[in-house]
Amino acid sequence: MAHLARQTAQERTIDGLWTAEFGSTADMFGSGVVVFRGGTMLGGDATHFYVGEYKLTGSAFRATLRVSPFIEGAESVFKTKGQTLTLALEGTITAEGQAIGQGYPKEMPDLRFGVKLTKRG
Repeated sequence: MAHLARQTAQERTIDGLWTAEFGSTADMFGSGVVVFRGGTMLGGDATHFYVGEYKLTGSAFRATLRVSPFIEGAESVFKTKGQTLTLALEGTITAEGQAIGQGYPKEMPDLRFGVKLTKRG
């Protein structure tokens, strides 16, 4: 409980369950869920799970997220198969319960992705 009392108002704003709609410059699209809590991110979609860390400064956030397949042969939005990727993401909380971000996989920095986040709980 003491940890919750030390959180800033901004952390409480991003902490929670969010849905994610994302697309990449490889012309692939997807959706999933992400839970933000105290600097940690956990989530997934139909074929991949996500584990990462984030930092919130005002309304801006930065995150590093490891995306790993759990279905053999599943294709990522970057058209990779069976490969764990480390994503760098920067974004902004645009309104109460809404955020947008852009980033790239560190293993393929020429590719980009965008994400729209909506807070659900």
